[in-house]
Amino acid sequence: MKKYLLITLLAFYCGNLFGQSVTLNDLTNISNLPNDEAHNYLVVGKGFRKNYVQDVNSNTLEYLHKVSADKKEETVIIGEGVKLSNGTILRTVTYKSQTTQHLFNLITQAKNAGLKMNIQGADAMNNIYLFDNNFFHITIFVNRNNNFGSIEIKQKEFLGFD
Repeated sequence: MKKYLLITLLAFYCGNLFGQSVTLNDLTNISNLPNDEAHNYLVVGKGFRKNYVQDVNSNTLEYLHKVSADKKEETVIIGEGVKLSNGTILRTVTYKSQTTQHLFNLITQAKNAGLKMNIQGADAMNNIYLFDNNFFHITIFVNRNNNFGSIEIKQKEFLGFD
């Protein structure tokens, strides 16, 4: 009995060792948060570290970085957004990974979440997947060499009826 318990604990530990840091749900939730709250969520909750900050088009982009146990890098970029005339900010979150399996997991999560896949195609460098719903436009790029990929989640302006 102790042997089975040890094997089970070892399996959970190894699964956690090479597990994906963020899920699609995490990324969509981060896009709804102000930058300081998104930073805290990623640093405290997910183990990312601040890599650097860059000012681009009056946006302060923050690059958060993590190196997994298998020496593969993950980066989340927060701070990009467009301010609408009513004061609302539509945010964009970008996740980059050197482990393409993480990107394929995100594609599966998008399909399971009921997001509509608008396009599945390719260009000279990447396989491209476009997903969409009423709130988000999601673009996933997976390098054709399967050594790099990224996902970009953009909030959409939602026109509700009063």
